[in-house]
Amino acid sequence: MSFREALTNGILNPFQSLLTETPFYLLVAVVLVAAYALGGWKLALVTASCLAAIIYLGLWSDAMVTLASTLVATAVVMVLGIIFGVAMGRSNKVDQIMRPMLDAGQTMPAFVYLVPFLGLFGATRFTAIVAGIIYAAPVAIKITADGIAAISPTVMEAAVSSGSTPWQVITKVQLPMARKSLALAANQGLIYVLAMVVVGALVGAGGLGYDVVAGFVQSSLFGKGLAAGLAIVFLGILLDRITQAAAADPVRKIRSAKSSAH
Repeated sequence: MSFREALTNGILNPFQSLLTETPFYLLVAVVLVAAYALGGWKLALVTASCLAAIIYLGLWSDAMVTLASTLVATAVVMVLGIIFGVAMGRSNKVDQIMRPMLDAGQTMPAFVYLVPFLGLFGATRFTAIVAGIIYAAPVAIKITADGIAAISPTVMEAAVSSGSTPWQVITKVQLPMARKSLALAANQGLIYVLAMVVVGALVGAGGLGYDVVAGFVQSSLFGKGLAAGLAIVFLGILLDRITQAAAADPVRKIRSAKSSAH
């Protein structure tokens, strides 16, 4: 089985089915509880408003298709961000080699690398996910690398002198201390992947991006395309606020919850 089939059939299809086939009110309840736990009533209110707008626009199912692809792509982006970001943060030589390539990847227009992947994999959701990963991975990798590199050398020396192995230093010192950078990388990864929704629709992504493209192509679907564009905005606000709240300090979360309760 190829990697494309493994990702599509083993992860994407079941996850997408879970989101699209679960009654919307159950998903709304789960998301609202998570939002309240992370950011109190203010975040829960913003989340409820965004979800209500998507439901009112009649695009819940398409939004869940887009959300499934976005979260799967972001998970891959974070794996790449941690692997290469840690390598860059721990080695100046690796950083000097990779950073120019990452900078080039960020400035390269999406259609440039869509063409070869379209030829390799055809017009499928996998191609759209790969496009989102390539677009978002450079920023996640660089944010992670900067967070790792910013850790005090004194802390590193203390960990090494206490007998920690390189793996223990990474997992028990560097990654926990770079938690804010990792959370920021996840936040930006989500937003960058979501920014590729419309472009991904051109190569078979479906979901809200397809509705936007269809609205451009067929004048009779202009209204639905406009509504899909608004749904993408609301989905982006929802994901951005939740990931920002997840990145907040525990003390800040407690204070926010207390202030919301009062």
